[in-house]
Amino acid sequence: MSFSFSWKEQGSRYILGLAVITFVAHFWHYNNLGLYEDDYFLIAQPMSMNMDEIGEFMTWHIFNFNATEARPLLYIIEFSVGLLGKFIGDFHGLYWINYGVILINNILMGVFLKSLWNQPIFVITGTLGFTLFPAETTHAYLTHISLYSSLTLLLLAFLSYLSHKKLLSYLLIFSSLLCYETVFPVFITAPLFKNKWDRTLFQKMLRHTLILAAMLGVIVIARKITGESRIEQLDFLTLISTPVRQMLIGPFVSLSMFFYRPAQTLLNLNGELLIIVPLFFVGFILLFSNLKTKPDSDFYTEGTITVLLPIKKLTILGLTLLILAYPLNFTRAATAINGRDSRVHMTAAIGAAILVGLFCYLIVNIAKHKITQTIVNSGLAVFFSLLVGFCITVQHENQLSWDYQRAFWTDVIHLCPDITPNTIILVDAPLNTGKQLHSFIQWGVPMTLRQIYKFPKTWERLDELPKTDDQPRWYFWRKYTLYPKVYRLKPNWQNLIINQSQFDFSPKNKAFDYFLQWEPPRLVDSHNIILLETRNDQLVRRIEPLMIGDRLLEFQPISPSTLDSFQRGVLYNSLIQPDNQAKINYLNQVF
Repeated sequence: MSFSFSWKEQGSRYILGLAVITFVAHFWHYNNLGLYEDDYFLIAQPMSMNMDEIGEFMTWHIFNFNATEARPLLYIIEFSVGLLGKFIGDFHGLYWINYGVILINNILMGVFLKSLWNQPIFVITGTLGFTLFPAETTHAYLTHISLYSSLTLLLLAFLSYLSHKKLLSYLLIFSSLLCYETVFPVFITAPLFKNKWDRTLFQKMLRHTLILAAMLGVIVIARKITGESRIEQLDFLTLISTPVRQMLIGPFVSLSMFFYRPAQTLLNLNGELLIIVPLFFVGFILLFSNLKTKPDSDFYTEGTITVLLPIKKLTILGLTLLILAYPLNFTRAATAINGRDSRVHMTAAIGAAILVGLFCYLIVNIAKHKITQTIVNSGLAVFFSLLVGFCITVQHENQLSWDYQRAFWTDVIHLCPDITPNTIILVDAPLNTGKQLHSFIQWGVPMTLRQIYKFPKTWERLDELPKTDDQPRWYFWRKYTLYPKVYRLKPNWQNLIINQSQFDFSPKNKAFDYFLQWEPPRLVDSHNIILLETRNDQLVRRIEPLMIGDRLLEFQPISPSTLDSFQRGVLYNSLIQPDNQAKINYLNQVF
């Protein structure tokens, strides 16, 4: 197949177009997005630290395999991003870094596809399939900058290998094991791309596989020695059955999203999508209409060997890449298609992109007449513009999730203006967590209060907690243990939380939706507790006593405000809404 498209003349235009598509699809509403889930630990926490604490923290995470889940590079990247946020003064600027990482990956994917088969319709549509990959929905999740950095390492490793820089490629892929190891198995296929599929390929594959196995073995041994929890929890049956199950389910789920997501967008076409989707449709029509094609033969002969053309060879490789994207995903089911769990499909975008590019090549090549070419081009334009539309709906959902958080924390500050040392705020309310990135789970509740306000250093109680010589003075933020915190309660919490007429605070207590694992177990008197609950579809502070079993418990009474005495923290301006701003209802009515 030959094209009228010139990479030399139009390559810069192609990259510019890719930059626009990437930005609109994943970061169009970046200024209305916020922090979610692990962001409060990995991004907001270093933004709240002073430089000494950051230095100690970074050093400790480089050398402590167990605490970093044997991924020191992942934590170094994330906390470095958080440190940049400290200097910028606003985490929204970090979304530009996120955008840069995603765009670099999209460009690298285009270069990778071009090195496999220099046919623009294959490269362009394959890159679009990668850029708009619909099975993974966390492109604009700050915590996943490190995960996408591991994808960068993988793509660079592939390109280095194809450029005969094998030592560099092995160093890059080994680095991915220190960042996010699920991308690692895909690199097994590297020798299959440029070498002839003959008898010598077996020896090359064997040598290559042994090198990768040695790398993986080093990491597994290191994790075993350091007692890394995930390695300790894997039994033989899980070690075998989970990868097989993931490799069987994952490819089907990720490919099916290319059909499900456009239909989902079409059924929910409203608002700004009524403008953006048609605009992208016109743009894609113009793009595809400028690609002229003519058919190739199916085979070519080199000596006495009949060699498969790229269209057949790459189909096999695309499927192989798709399958190998899943075997090291032990903690997230391959059926996940929303939110941070959908990261299980991240690496599958490479194999899926190859298959999408080949499929588009085939249907474009089938179109022989002008009418059929117009129909095909229109169909492809509809397909990719609806994928853009879906990506924008993900932004809408994440924006809504951030709005829930802002409304909630504004209410908490208004209802609890009398915060004192050791104050615990319990929330007994059905909070709406959102569909994609969630609002009120994990770190995002107990750690946030001290990122909204800077509490006095005199509130630190490090001297009451154990410390060993190999732990830095802020080990696991223990010096912040007795700062005021907010905890969500599960339904029927009353039967679980009382111990000797006091509230039992412990990581093992199932009354809490999430409890910081480094918090020391302790009993707290009800007079140091503020209970927030719902009445008439609003969050209110309980003033009257509460009968739990045969005990009548009285909570912290309302006293004069202390908030004006605190400096505002890094998240105050982002989370606390002005009094005259309309707030969204964050209570889940179907709880």
